[in-house]
Amino acid sequence: MITIVFLSFHSEHHIRRHILEIDKKFPIIVIDNARNFEFKKEIEEKYSHVKVVITKENIGWAAGMNLGIKESATNYVMINSPDINISNDSIEKLFYEINKVKNFALFAPTYLDESIHKNYYKKFETKDNFQDVLEVEWIDNSFVINKEEIKNLGFFDENFFMYYENFDFCKKLFANKKKMLISKNIKFTHEGTSSVNKNFSFEVILSRNWHYSWSKYYFFKKHYGTFFGIKKIFPNFLRSIRKILFYKFLLRDNVKYQFALAEFKGIFQSVLSKPSNYRPFKKKD
Repeated sequence: MITIVFLSFHSEHHIRRHILEIDKKFPIIVIDNARNFEFKKEIEEKYSHVKVVITKENIGWAAGMNLGIKESATNYVMINSPDINISNDSIEKLFYEINKVKNFALFAPTYLDESIHKNYYKKFETKDNFQDVLEVEWIDNSFVINKEEIKNLGFFDENFFMYYENFDFCKKLFANKKKMLISKNIKFTHEGTSSVNKNFSFEVILSRNWHYSWSKYYFFKKHYGTFFGIKKIFPNFLRSIRKILFYKFLLRDNVKYQFALAEFKGIFQSVLSKPSNYRPFKKKD
């Protein structure tokens, strides 16, 4: 069986949709970083196969998914952004194929628009002769984790709050010669940037700008060293300075100025080896 895990942060509209679409035989775990106790009560009273885990605070994507994996009782765990679109039929096909393949660390559907996902590098050879199953170097957004295959390697680096955690995870698996597979026969779409309720758009953009900058430097420093990390983040640093000056003094656009300032602060915090601790949202008690 597969446990389906969603990370929610004011994403109740998507979670309700997924619960209605996915067959009840698949257990669902929702990690709720917004601490919405009313939502937990509503969902768990209606759906016996769904568990909503309330975090003590907004712990981010990496720690949230690690918690979902830990809470799951099955070996196969499918982790997802809430704003994906994947049919129950596709999940059924995933379940069928992973039980045939077995020898994998990650197994995923691919984007409906295949031009988005260009990391195919070789046909996956199997005695079952699966058509259109390819081995890749990285997978993003939605995939099944084979816990038994990678239990000794650990899962996501919780220093990442959001962005680059999947690349970091896949890089570790690839270095340890673990198979990451996609099926071109199973499709999904990802809306992107729409997982959070639109009422929180301002705070979301602030957080994304800050954390993208922080994570980019941390990722490249972690894998390639300080000099390479600075080389990769330096163009972002220059752009953030230009935008700060442009929006502050020329256009006098305070909203875009704050977005640019968040980007700059994320870079500064990361280069100083400070934690990814920016939280624009107030904790909900």
